[in-house]
Amino acid sequence: MRWYYDFISPYAYLQSTRLQELDGARTLECVPVLFAGLLGHWGQLGPAEIAPKRKWTFRDVVWQADREDIELKLPEFHPFNPLPLLRLAIVLGNDIAAVQRIFRFVWVDGHVPQNEAAFDALLAEFGVARDQLAHADVKQALKQNGQDALGDEIFGVPSLVCDGEVFWGHQSTDMALDWLGSAGRWPADKLAAVENFAQGPGRPAPAADSHSGPPRLPYLPLDLAEPAEVVNAVRERRGGTLLELDRLLLYSTPLATGWNHMLGNVRTHFDVPQQLRELAMCVVAVVNRAEYEFSQHAPLYVKAGGTQEKVQLLRDPASACTDTRFDPVEQAAIALTIEMTRDVQVSDATFAAIQAHLSDQHLVELIATVAAYNMVSRFLVALNVLPS
Repeated sequence: MRWYYDFISPYAYLQSTRLQELDGARTLECVPVLFAGLLGHWGQLGPAEIAPKRKWTFRDVVWQADREDIELKLPEFHPFNPLPLLRLAIVLGNDIAAVQRIFRFVWVDGHVPQNEAAFDALLAEFGVARDQLAHADVKQALKQNGQDALGDEIFGVPSLVCDGEVFWGHQSTDMALDWLGSAGRWPADKLAAVENFAQGPGRPAPAADSHSGPPRLPYLPLDLAEPAEVVNAVRERRGGTLLELDRLLLYSTPLATGWNHMLGNVRTHFDVPQQLRELAMCVVAVVNRAEYEFSQHAPLYVKAGGTQEKVQLLRDPASACTDTRFDPVEQAAIALTIEMTRDVQVSDATFAAIQAHLSDQHLVELIATVAAYNMVSRFLVALNVLPS
């Protein structure tokens, strides 16, 4: 029996407290999987990405934990990037006790892996070094888990799979236990009728989303050394590493050279406030469905003074540009970015709104930022570069 989970899910935490019970009914294999990858494949938003659903989700989780006497403390912020935790579980062999301890790190201790001091303490507790999480075989194992999950038709976490049967969500724990062994409690005949339940016409199906699967070109090696001058320049700008984006740009030395110089200036030498630049980059990413771009710049937006709440609001730019949780200059910048990205043409009213808040230099730099990161997102999307 396989248990698919992601540490980002509070419902997976609730179900994790019953793993020994499930393992007693049938040998249980813990399978960490990136929830965001499942959402992207099936074209869904996560509960935390829909404001009213986010509120309900955490009310429900707190209520269920209290009702079932499960210890719970909400983490520092949510959503967060769970990749370090998922990779840690793989390094630890997906041991049930280790998986439960990592869940408690988030949902009892109240930490996220982006809290470096807390995460370092967790690694020390397990005797794991950070560089172990970056091993290629660990990353590949997580990617394979995602493919296996899709093969099992998993659409959410937590999900149990046993003999082809899928049981989704914390609330399905008792259902799974009934199926596994409670004689006389499994309504087989009634449930069999579901298989032939007619599907109505519903809404028109959305267009197929190509944002899944591997990149369309293989990434150049992470330890690429040549051409040394440009590779070293890129590494210096990136703090000593190469991003997936860089490992595609470097197929062309002139492209990588020019890109590194121009984007370096946009990122580090413009005078327009960084928070406003990062906000615009996030909006470009959402409009162009460039999830890799969003995953890179949402944390930088928060670091520059944004908030996690605003990050989630930016998932719906059309609403964000009139949301009073953004100040007037942010609203105007969002509107400008939407029009530049979606329509190319910028209306006089939109231009006047942002011009009222910025100097000519800052206005030019903001427009150049939007233009530059449209270039970035189009490169990423065309080559199918996704968060790893």
